[in-house]
This record gives sequence, structure tokens and C-alpha cells, in this order.
Amino acid sequence: MGTAALVEQLKSARQQLDFACDLLIRPSPEALDSCSSVLEAAGHQLAEWQPTVTLQAGNAAALEEAWRLRRSFVRTARLLQGAGDFHLNWLQIRGAMTGGYTETGESAPLIHGNRISLHG
Repeated sequence: MGTAALVEQLKSARQQLDFACDLLIRPSPEALDSCSSVLEAAGHQLAEWQPTVTLQAGNAAALEEAWRLRRSFVRTARLLQGAGDFHLNWLQIRGAMTGGYTETGESAPLIHGNRISLHG
């Protein structure tokens, strides 16, 4: 694979991560579902291109795009961590509101009831 093709592939993966970031900035259930698919596709692309990237180790254009990709990855990871922390905190608040606190002062565990959801 040539340098230009590799740079385009890295750019494509970066754009997917940037799109995932845009979804995570406004995290609705639909956006999070879409984000999951986008991140999975980007991960598959990167795994597929790994051998090619290693062969282009001294290429300045590929390296520059790889650094851009890394920055997008770090931003995406931070947004995902923030979303996870947000939901974990809400689960703890909900546990405290519905079950009080344990003897160690932590929120009571949240007990989920059984549910059935049918879509027609």
C-alpha cells in the first residue's frame, strides 16, 4: 500500500473518531448506539491496517496523520470516560434515593426489576 493510500485510511479512521466525538457531546441513547457502531468500525479498520502502518514507520505524512488520529482517539476516550462516570454517578444517586445507604456509607446497590420489552 502506498503512502497516499495509508494517509487516506488514517484520515478516514480519524474522521470516524471525530464523528463519534460529535455524537458523545450530545449523548442520547440513539447517539450512543451510533457511536458504538462507529467506534467498532474504526477499530476494525485500524486492526486491518496495522501491518501497513508498521512498514511506513519513517513516513512523515503518515506519522503526522497518525498523531492526529491519536489526538482524536484520546479525545474520544475522555468523552467515553465522562459519559461512563456520569451514568455511574446517577446509578449511585438512584441507589441512595431508593435504598438509602449501606453501613459503610455507600449508596445501596440498585436493584433492577425484571422487564420484558417487545418491539413490533
